[in-house]
Amino acid sequence: MKNEIWLTVIGLGLASFAIRLSGYFLALRLPQSGAWTRGLEALPGCLIAALVALMMLKGGTIELLAGGTVLLVAARTRNLPISMLVGILIVAGLRQFA
Repeated sequence: MKNEIWLTVIGLGLASFAIRLSGYFLALRLPQSGAWTRGLEALPGCLIAALVALMMLKGGTIELLAGGTVLLVAARTRNLPISMLVGILIVAGLRQFA
């Protein structure tokens, strides 16, 4: 039983390392300019926007207010961490009063 646990831990560690290493080698083969590069650079922001839009649609008034405010802050500052922080603070603050 004890050996099985260690084999599992070592196997999962090796699998995790292999996944990370393959991601590194894959990244070396990606183009450094062009449409694919622009698309991959825009991907994190697009994913966050999709998650926020989904939360706004499923949420209530608090989420809609926070999402609208975050949209304004993001358009004004063009700074993703600040926009996320503003959204978190607004949702947390409004939920204290609701």
